[in-house]
Amino acid sequence: MLSPYLPAGLEVGGQDGPTRAVGAFKRMLLAQQMHPGQKVPLDAIANSLSLSRTPVREAMRRLEMEGFVLALPNRGFVVQHIGSEEMIHIFDARRCIEGFTMVTATEQRSKQFLQELIELQAVYARVLSGSPNRRRLGMLADKAFHMRIAERSSNPHLIRVLANLFDRLIFTRPLDGFPVERMEQAVAEHRTILAAMKRGDTDGARRAILNHIEAGSVSIIEHLKLVEQTALAI
Repeated sequence: MLSPYLPAGLEVGGQDGPTRAVGAFKRMLLAQQMHPGQKVPLDAIANSLSLSRTPVREAMRRLEMEGFVLALPNRGFVVQHIGSEEMIHIFDARRCIEGFTMVTATEQRSKQFLQELIELQAVYARVLSGSPNRRRLGMLADKAFHMRIAERSSNPHLIRVLANLFDRLIFTRPLDGFPVERMEQAVAEHRTILAAMKRGDTDGARRAILNHIEAGSVSIIEHLKLVEQTALAI
């Protein structure tokens, strides 16, 4: 159910060397073997895939263009870190895109479409009911729920931009110290969104998803500001 929404490089199937290296990089982040701000172990990725450094460096250049890593002159790459100011812009973009796509999704809902959302929500709730260490996996399920809604707009440009925004949220923000109770709140907010969509309440569904995005943005931006203040104090 989640496979169509996996970040680039994590899909199953035949892949070239750079795409395989992108996948290895993202799996390391999901497994918390790397964190934002940490140097990317190019040799370790190359060795794990039996590749030379060339396709791995090509992968890093792709990831740099997409906002996932930062190149250091003559020193390789580090995992990109989203600051609080950039996070504000990301959530502004989400409000614009998802507020728009929710209207179409609710107006064009079908039993099959709603059932898919219910199943994605169940996966999301199940993942987040476990250890807080599974939060990045939970974020993949969260992405799937939101992307399935956005797909109803049939606008490939909005869908592509939104997918990139979610992937940057998943991979390039710190999670240490993030309030665990936000996980339960987000699951409940998804239920509110679904309830409005089932009723065909277009305005209610739009308000619900915008309230959900707002609540997430407040929690995440406050956490990032705390991280930044702590770093300055050290």
